[in-house]
Amino acid sequence: MEGRATGRRANWPRVSQAGAPAPKVMARAARGGMASLLSALDELRALDDTDQVLRRAIELARDRIGLKRVGVFLLDPARNVMLGTWGMDLSCTVVDEHQVIYDLCGSDEEALRRSADERIHFTVFENCPIIEHHRGETRIAGRGWVAKTPIRSSDAAIGMMFNDAGLTGAPVDEAKQAQAAILCMMLGSMLDPVRGLAGRRAGPLFESPSQSLVSSAVEMLNKEPGMGGREIAAALNISESRLGRMFKAVKGVSLVDYRNRLRLERFVALLDRGGTNLLDAALEAGFGSYSHFHRVFRARLHATPREYLRPSNGERSAPRLLETIELGRPGGRGRRSSD
Repeated sequence: MEGRATGRRANWPRVSQAGAPAPKVMARAARGGMASLLSALDELRALDDTDQVLRRAIELARDRIGLKRVGVFLLDPARNVMLGTWGMDLSCTVVDEHQVIYDLCGSDEEALRRSADERIHFTVFENCPIIEHHRGETRIAGRGWVAKTPIRSSDAAIGMMFNDAGLTGAPVDEAKQAQAAILCMMLGSMLDPVRGLAGRRAGPLFESPSQSLVSSAVEMLNKEPGMGGREIAAALNISESRLGRMFKAVKGVSLVDYRNRLRLERFVALLDRGGTNLLDAALEAGFGSYSHFHRVFRARLHATPREYLRPSNGERSAPRLLETIELGRPGGRGRRSSD
């Protein structure tokens, strides 16, 4: 009896009346907006890279659903900030907004609350700033309505889709907003930290694409502090300038400053262990030469290494090189508000 099915098998040919007509297709495929939405969902399901999914989502919201300007931000609940991914300028061209970070504002919180408590899938706000992030600059181009559609996993908010009419003055289209809400449901399922793409990624659950790249850069520096910005950017397959912008936005300090402070921290740790001189410790910490180390040390601490480590009283100074920054901190100042 083990492994035997317990259900009753139905014999449909015997149950059906002899000579009964065979079933035929009654309805044709969906048309119009719903057909476009279903096609868009199929496209997203075929992607397996989070950043590609996010970019393609706003393109599909524009091209298939018919929204004017669309952008997606991910929520970092630990810091209560929104992290940019992809958006559009006033000409509705897709632009990279990974460098944009802003504190969660009142209307964001209200849209998230209504979604969680009242199951209202999108909220439209009037008299909002129409914001454009373009070429590293953020500006308010005018005012108008903005629709905010939360992107939720099975138990929490992951981010938000924003859309507006730009400066066209076009009214809100409720039907299109409903389709955008369905699209965001699909995104929520795909980005679910447990069941979706995010669950298969390494690193923090709510890490944005830009944070992920910066985390990778930090990991490379931790393993090899002698790496330069150009070498790191090449390994990440992005430009050195873009890496620099993202690093400053996420960490609140430039890549060069971070790397130098990391090297100085390692230099002090090596000296504390003993058995090495200044030159060997500097080279092992990642500096290319002693002169480079000496220059960075003086610029940072306004003293030579010997003056700093051997004060006039002859007692060695305790390491205090990184008192102005925590290297492991996930973010810092320099956020750029978009609301």
